[in-house]
Amino acid sequence: MNNLRIVPLGGGPGMVTNNMWLYEFGHDAIIIDCGIGFPEDKVSDDILIPDISYLKTKQLKIHAILLTHAHDDHHAALAHLLPKIGYVPIYASRLTAGFAQDKLGEFDINHRITVIKESDHLNLGPFKIDPIHVTHSVPDAFHYAITTPLGLFYHGSDFKFDLTPLDNWPPNFKKIVSVASRGVFCLLSDCLRSERSGYTPSETTLTFALEREIRHCPGRLIFTTMSSQIHRIQQAIDIALSHGRKISFIGRSMEKNTQTARRLGYLKYPEKYIINKRRIKAVPDQKLCLIVSGSQGQETSSLTRYAAGTHKLLKIKRSDSVVYSTDIIPGNEQAVYSVVDKLTQAGCRVAYQDTSDDLHVSGHAAAAELQLLIQLTAPHYLYPIGGSFRHMRQYQQLNMELGFRPEQTILPEYGQVVELDSSGHYRLAEILKLNPVRIHQKNR
Repeated sequence: MNNLRIVPLGGGPGMVTNNMWLYEFGHDAIIIDCGIGFPEDKVSDDILIPDISYLKTKQLKIHAILLTHAHDDHHAALAHLLPKIGYVPIYASRLTAGFAQDKLGEFDINHRITVIKESDHLNLGPFKIDPIHVTHSVPDAFHYAITTPLGLFYHGSDFKFDLTPLDNWPPNFKKIVSVASRGVFCLLSDCLRSERSGYTPSETTLTFALEREIRHCPGRLIFTTMSSQIHRIQQAIDIALSHGRKISFIGRSMEKNTQTARRLGYLKYPEKYIINKRRIKAVPDQKLCLIVSGSQGQETSSLTRYAAGTHKLLKIKRSDSVVYSTDIIPGNEQAVYSVVDKLTQAGCRVAYQDTSDDLHVSGHAAAAELQLLIQLTAPHYLYPIGGSFRHMRQYQQLNMELGFRPEQTILPEYGQVVELDSSGHYRLAEILKLNPVRIHQKNR
């Protein structure tokens, strides 16, 4: 009998971004996610892509790549790696497929991503896949129940249990319980907020803070967040429209993602209230809400160029109010604060995480939600993913509070393969020498 090997090609133990997981059984394999990362000594707009050297040493039949959600650290490396992996089938939810397809199009890759629904069941060689809808900071996210010849593995990537999501589409607890009734051999779970007690607040709690910011804005409201934060963008649009403001999207990623999200029905607004960015000068400042990309201080982004005075269409005015509705990704602090400094020096009012801590809520589950997923799935083993080593260790403590033995939590080293066998045991196997590839990529 072959063993089941979980191989962290990207991301993996101790890492938050650059996600890419290989499930290997004999000569058969599937890949979960294919995302980019960000170097610790980040300069300019450099990114990291996973090191797939391991695949060159194996004769594997890769049946598919499954994407969990529409964040770049889970899908944006596809264009760089598909030519090397081979153009295998890719499966994703409707919104995730839309964003990932757009990214492939930027590189002139026309490989079609297959859209799957939560009700679909995939047979991929020895792997049987059941998608499960969960909530996150981007809509239409999936967990995957992966049935293998050794048992059921639950791949629980980034999530939170938002009971009052903006789109009224809560997590599918019924399906989690249903698949778990078959017995979960191993739960791989997001652990990024394992140090935070309680539950992560709902996205809907941001409404009050955004209302406050627009009421105190005498001129243009310039709103920035990650361009994949579709719920957040919807809230900004709804509040701006309720105050009689018109909307303009500025920045390539923001324009493209909002266009795709609206086309697919995940973003809703009357077209008559949208102003082309080239016509914003024709609208009174107090009647404008500009939704701009560049919340992470990306060198060539619209917000960074606006702050530097080099944007062709958007020039700083002292009456502008700039609202950051996002957390700073670790490693981007210097870039973000440089932009904030330039804006404040120019006289703009700037609201960001250090001045207003209610302008952002996390998309990741806190301790009580993590424990709830554990109780719903009742796994034999638990493998914390998507966090640093301190988060993994704290996740083990949460498991022990629920009665699990310490050895039931799998805690590998960075790059270490986990191997599980038919007797119900696991071992920490070889450690791969992963060297993520660094690429300088302008804000496309």
